[in-house]
Amino acid sequence: MKQKIWLVALLVFCAGSLMAQDPISEGVMGVATVAGETRTVADSVSVEVPVPEIPLWKQKLYYGYNFDIYFHHDSKTDKKENGWSIALTPEIGWKLKERVYLGLRVGGSFSDTYTTTNYLKDDGTKYEESIRVMHGSWEAAPYVRYRMKTLFDDRVGIWLEAHLYAGMAFPRVKDGITKGTDYEGLRHSVTYGCQVSPVITYQFNRKSTFQIFFSIMSFGYSGTTRFYEDAVTGDRHNEYSNDVIIFSGKLKNLLANQFTPGLYGLKFGVQKTF
Repeated sequence: MKQKIWLVALLVFCAGSLMAQDPISEGVMGVATVAGETRTVADSVSVEVPVPEIPLWKQKLYYGYNFDIYFHHDSKTDKKENGWSIALTPEIGWKLKERVYLGLRVGGSFSDTYTTTNYLKDDGTKYEESIRVMHGSWEAAPYVRYRMKTLFDDRVGIWLEAHLYAGMAFPRVKDGITKGTDYEGLRHSVTYGCQVSPVITYQFNRKSTFQIFFSIMSFGYSGTTRFYEDAVTGDRHNEYSNDVIIFSGKLKNLLANQFTPGLYGLKFGVQKTF
């Protein structure tokens, strides 16, 4: 009789021990209630993987490259000018705020221009002279950009950018006579000024943004100083000129079929984050 009682007690003890175990941790499938909590397989085997935090400099710092390939035609009463130019301008910048970017662009360009000028002699007869000039130049431009509006779930941004610029150009006459032209004795020229223009961006993903510069809608100020050297005497002198860039005046020239390189057309670029 006592052996039966001990056997029953042993069976009750084993059954209680099995009921107290966590069936999930022991590999038993399904749902179980342990210590008043309902547990599933996912609760027992899932492991929280920490998301790596992106460093601040990777969130703020960006770089990019801009390019401009441009063909122009300038038709006036006594002068016709045709040519093309290509420019490559890398940039680096910092996202000061969500809407404000600070940056710097430094790059170079190359242009080839062919100009034909008509002259009138004293006897009333006409003649023309042609000259072909190539330019190599470089420019630096610090800028600040402000985002005015976003569209299409913040993928498209409309910005207003203001920048200062300064650079140098070195002409090389390939063909024609320079006497009596702006290129006679010209050694190099320096350009500088300020400009405000709109920019439209499209964000492909977190790291890549496409941008278009609308320089035709810009306004500002530009100055040029040309440095000359007399081929006979060796004397050097300079000549200064300036220009106020106004959208309405540029549009008037555009409608008159006068396309000036550097003032019209579009410039494209891509911004990248780390």
